[in-house]
Amino acid sequence: MLAHSSSAEHALLIATGICAVLIYGLGWLRRPKASTARLAAWISAVVVAMLATTPTVEEWAHRSFTGHMVQHLALIVIVAPLAVLAQPILTLRHAPLVGHQPRPTSRSVSRWWRRYAAIAAPTIFLGVLLLTHLTDIYELALDNRLVHHIEHAAYLGSAVALWAAILAPGRRSAVTRVGAAFAVIAGSALLGAILISATEPLVPTYVEGLGPEEALNDQRHAASLMWAGGMGTTLPLLLTSVWVWAAAEQRITERTEELEDGRTQNAPRERSSVDPHVRNS
Repeated sequence: MLAHSSSAEHALLIATGICAVLIYGLGWLRRPKASTARLAAWISAVVVAMLATTPTVEEWAHRSFTGHMVQHLALIVIVAPLAVLAQPILTLRHAPLVGHQPRPTSRSVSRWWRRYAAIAAPTIFLGVLLLTHLTDIYELALDNRLVHHIEHAAYLGSAVALWAAILAPGRRSAVTRVGAAFAVIAGSALLGAILISATEPLVPTYVEGLGPEEALNDQRHAASLMWAGGMGTTLPLLLTSVWVWAAAEQRITERTEELEDGRTQNAPRERSSVDPHVRNS
């Protein structure tokens, strides 16, 4: 059973995407300085997500490991970073149905996330990646519509958390963020190595549809794609984490220089403002 096997389900998917764009647009219009780039990023993320889950792509994913891998990489490499760049939570804080002031619980969660995200996000992402590809969950997702939806949500959610952790501003945990990027590439390479070195197909559904030999070749093609996709994911993650780190250090350096220049300029004025009688005394 395919995840979107009926026209009604596909129509519901399109309606959901349209609602997501409208809700975000409402919050975007209420911001005092709305960023067009963020709006474009959100619209692009929604469009790519809908394209990745169309009936044609779902049919390809049901028949081929390679098709399934393309679908997953679209969510991880394209949709997730675009969603992070769009900053929907920050944008929707100004929407009519969302309160402007975060609750104390949300503030505590936010503090926890800023402290541990660089470790938690890659751990969750790699766990989802390995668990869904190397266990019976993969086979179950091909036959069960609900499991398939949950699988996609897990990929997208963990990838969004990963990109958000890497793109977080500030110098805190900068070294850890760089290490997290290397951890992701190592995990992706490990999964690719396991799939490509297997001597028999791991997914019975593909064996039934393609035959043992063709299914094994398809699995190896998917493994190569995962390996390349992992590199394609982690290289920008690594570059971004280093850039964020360098930008934070640059801001701190510039701020320090401004403060030192300010103290240097104010020092003569302070000396000249002293009463001459006091100086003579």
